[in-house]
Amino acid sequence: MVNPSDLAEATRRAEYLVEHGPTVVVMSQQAGFACMSILWAFISVPSVLRTNSVIWFLFALAGAVVNVTAWVRARRHGRLLPYLVETPQQPLGALTRADRKSVTRQVSGRAPVPPETVPLVRAMLAWQRRSIRTSAPTLVGTGLSLLGLGGATAPTFGSDWAFLVFIAVVAVFVTVATVIGVRRSRRVLAEIDRAGAPVS
Repeated sequence: MVNPSDLAEATRRAEYLVEHGPTVVVMSQQAGFACMSILWAFISVPSVLRTNSVIWFLFALAGAVVNVTAWVRARRHGRLLPYLVETPQQPLGALTRADRKSVTRQVSGRAPVPPETVPLVRAMLAWQRRSIRTSAPTLVGTGLSLLGLGGATAPTFGSDWAFLVFIAVVAVFVTVATVIGVRRSRRVLAEIDRAGAPVS
């Protein structure tokens, strides 16, 4: 049984993250990837001199544009993502080690959700969905940037396809993992609704 006061504090933190997002210290994820994408676009500039390689520079440039746009939009709408959520804002930080493990299993669908933790689990899943939606443009932009960088620099390192294949594999892995995560959260919410648990 989770301590009621700890559970209330964890739920409050999770709901705050859903409504306002975490505090960003120094640099957000979007800003960091935007800077890297700009750098990769500059590295890809020499490929413009090779007629058959201009397409790679365009990919890198498109990735930089997407990432910079994602950063500007996230900053304007208060949806910047930090690299790490500060400890005082971590929902599970308010729980004991055993309770953290239990709630984590509930959120991931590996354990049933008792009525008392439903508000926390719902808020945690809502925060996950918010993070996925917010990070999606940055993932797309970074993929385009890496594709352009790989294609532009491959001739220099004597490998035309190895790096591009690696990027494709990573992209497929990230996509599959995201889809699995989304379906799992929907399944957990559906199970909660079927059980007739109260909504926070």
